[in-house]
Amino acid sequence: MVDKKELNINSQNQLNLGMPKEEVIKLKSENPLSRERRYFSESVRKLIIEEIDLGLSKAAAARKYKVSQASIYKWYAMYSKHYQASIVTVVEHVSDSAKVKQLEAELERMYALLGRSKAENLLLQTVIEKADEALGTDLKKNLDTLLLQNFSIKKTPSK
Repeated sequence: MVDKKELNINSQNQLNLGMPKEEVIKLKSENPLSRERRYFSESVRKLIIEEIDLGLSKAAAARKYKVSQASIYKWYAMYSKHYQASIVTVVEHVSDSAKVKQLEAELERMYALLGRSKAENLLLQTVIEKADEALGTDLKKNLDTLLLQNFSIKKTPSK
């Protein structure tokens, strides 16, 4: 049988046999997930960066002040007198999606032109039909024969 003094359950409902309650509380405080949140004022950040400018490495500053190296690099970019941001030039090729969009726009334009020419053709045919009815002639047939007479292909005599 387990003695009640030896049986402890921590906040995560894990059974700790043989550990006094004080050790369970100590283990909770050492939990890496529950870190102390600290804030460095702008003046403190500038002092840390001045130390780095004077020769302290960024890694040593991070260890000394117990702050992440990512924070040190961000502060260095913001506050250092020696830091110069590099110029970034972005070179892009025309992407496939841009080409597709351009081709779709051109296709829409062509469909619009095709529709317009069909509408004009239908309008002209309607005008010719109405003129045929009004004049009592067959303009289509007459027009075809006129075109054939004017643009007939003359055969050259074979030698």
